[in-house]
Amino acid sequence: MKIIDDSIATLSRPLRKTEIKSLLVSQMKQERPDFRFVTFATGVYYFQRLRDVADYDLREMFHIIYSFSDHTMRASVSSRLNPVYAFSPVYSSGLINPHLDLSILKGEEVVLPELTMPYQCDGSITGARDMIQVVINDLKTVGIPYLDNRWNAIRANKIIKMGLNIIDGWDFDKTMLGNELQAQLRRAKFKMSRIKQPLLNDLREQLESIPGQTADSKQDIPRLAFDLVELYCNRRIASY
Repeated sequence: MKIIDDSIATLSRPLRKTEIKSLLVSQMKQERPDFRFVTFATGVYYFQRLRDVADYDLREMFHIIYSFSDHTMRASVSSRLNPVYAFSPVYSSGLINPHLDLSILKGEEVVLPELTMPYQCDGSITGARDMIQVVINDLKTVGIPYLDNRWNAIRANKIIKMGLNIIDGWDFDKTMLGNELQAQLRRAKFKMSRIKQPLLNDLREQLESIPGQTADSKQDIPRLAFDLVELYCNRRIASY
């Protein structure tokens, strides 16, 4: 009887701060071994899966934040072609560096990711395990399909492929280009469509000239062109 009581006490005791990482890593290794734990930074646990797009690595990240103050967890996925944003917790849109909350992928009605209802538990080790399992199940049902669709869409998108081919042929000073674009972005009051920079303008025009585009797809080009120049410069020019 005492053995049973001790077992129940162990399972129901409060979760220690040192245990959340081991629980996450253990359950992810069992459920999604393709996502490897890579680091803990700025309060975020990062699990990564690498895929290829042309000659680039596509870094697919599963981001998890656990708060001990209220025993809640937030989870999101990102699919980033630019490695400088791989470990950024900032939510973003765009064609080559998107990052979305699982709640949004589940179709919950929210305006901002931080307003989504987080996962919650009672603070016990059993409650934490159960909550992590729910998060991983959501990763499987909505996160993985989203990432798979993004990977297929990036490889099939002729505008992205042409953009990558263009920047692969460039031979410019990346530091100077990055500094110039950052200055132009400030002048444009951080409106990418208003930036006047010859190289960026030429890239936009080439992408806009691709036949068969819809009006909606053309609206994505200013942001895409900017993101491609950032990728070429291998640095953060805008923080989004």
